[in-house]
Amino acid sequence: MLFLGCDSGSSKIAFAVSDFSGRVLVKTEFPAITLFRGGADTYAADMKRYIDAVLSRAGVEPGRLACAAFGLTGYGETVTSASDMRFAVEAALPGVRSILANDSVVGWSGALRASSGIHVVSGTGSVAYGEDGRGGAERAGGWSLFYGDEGSCYWVGVQGINAFFRQADGRMERTLLYDYFMDLFSLSDPLFVPGAFEEMTDGGSADRVAAFQKHVLALWRLGDPVAKSIYDRAAEQLSLLVKALKNRLRFEEENVRVSWSGGLFKAGECVLEPFGERVRSLGCVPVPPAYGPLAGAVGYAARAFMSPEETDRIMDAVDRAGPTG
Repeated sequence: MLFLGCDSGSSKIAFAVSDFSGRVLVKTEFPAITLFRGGADTYAADMKRYIDAVLSRAGVEPGRLACAAFGLTGYGETVTSASDMRFAVEAALPGVRSILANDSVVGWSGALRASSGIHVVSGTGSVAYGEDGRGGAERAGGWSLFYGDEGSCYWVGVQGINAFFRQADGRMERTLLYDYFMDLFSLSDPLFVPGAFEEMTDGGSADRVAAFQKHVLALWRLGDPVAKSIYDRAAEQLSLLVKALKNRLRFEEENVRVSWSGGLFKAGECVLEPFGERVRSLGCVPVPPAYGPLAGAVGYAARAFMSPEETDRIMDAVDRAGPTG
């Protein structure tokens, strides 16, 4: 039996194919594709091109796949996105059993070994997904970068620049943050900063605003109190996702496991420490992620055919494998 997994995010789309023993035939990635930029036809053409390339590198025909699982950014988030994405996958893999889900699902699958618990993602945006082991599955967050996604890298970047504006006009006491940003933009007048920020982020590009988080992190490392408060509030917002899912799901275990992934958590203790404290206060147990989302996608495809132990072995092999082809 062969299993294909796909993790499609806002910055890249990754694929892996593994057999039942954990032998990884191919593991590769391509530039991201999104349904919302090029439309359904372009999305379908790109998906087929990528899948054809993956199967060619693996040296297998589509009919040899027992199952394929896709974690797709934006899946189910508009009236037609689920059907448009399913059409694209089925056109590329006719007759192959395919499971489509939001990318938060494969993140959960990898991080928690496809078992009971809650997984929080904080990258460009933020979202959480959980399963209770009794058939219940719920999602929280992920509504929109512009209207929600609190606690994400994008949100932290916006909070940082907003703090500068408030310090510039006197609504907030000036801290190291003010001089840091003035030096960063090499400007003599704070009124010029909004335009400079627009230029730096290419007109407010989501990825570039999210990348601005690194400057807030630099300020945290320098001891700026405002930067510290931003990460504390980010941790609080992310813990609210956990609280919402814990309340909506019916976990049998008393101490629900909570894992995490995404660029904000890579910042380290500035967010992991306050997030962990808040998670424990909810009666949950913080658990470092076991595997990444691509391994989670392969495991999600395999779990209906194999025992949890066998599925875990496959995910471990995919996670440890280097890129091929």
